[in-house]
Amino acid sequence: RQPFKLCVPGSSPGGPSMKVERKFGFFDTILSMNDNKCILFAGVTGSSKTPIATYLSYHLGLPIFNNDAIRSEVAEDLGIFNQQEYEKRRDERGKRLIASHRSFIYDASIDREWLRLKEGLDNEHYGYFIISLDLGMEMVKKMYQVKEYNESLTMIDRLINDHKTFLEQNNELVNLHITDDIFN
Repeated sequence: RQPFKLCVPGSSPGGPSMKVERKFGFFDTILSMNDNKCILFAGVTGSSKTPIATYLSYHLGLPIFNNDAIRSEVAEDLGIFNQQEYEKRRDERGKRLIASHRSFIYDASIDREWLRLKEGLDNEHYGYFIISLDLGMEMVKKMYQVKEYNESLTMIDRLINDHKTFLEQNNELVNLHITDDIFN
């Protein structure tokens, strides 16, 4: 797998996704990957993975595997969230999707799940394109306040640490770094 690295500075009109694509045009890189491709995100909770995944899905015609939808489904089905049931459903569906050899976008952070996901993708010969949302503490706090992510605010240090650890161990695999500048 050939690494393709970008560090995204600057700002232009439109949301983060549009700014990144206009400035660097990475769609061609994604489309030129082998038939089985997976676009993944590294970054803290609430760092705009879903809006970017939706933008990419629309423009690349790829389905989205959304962990938050499974999380909500479990809570609605059981009347309360159950972590074990969530993980069971997430893992079963993820394995089925990967085994289908369909390209897709994984809309969740891989910061703590990368080794598990990488094994499945590698076993089925997927190419992957990792987008890392490398946002500073102040930017994340600002986003959490706007989105009213009060619970995440209490865990912000751990979430940022998880992301830093992921980058320390896997930075060479990241294809695109998005920094605070793109959101300003």
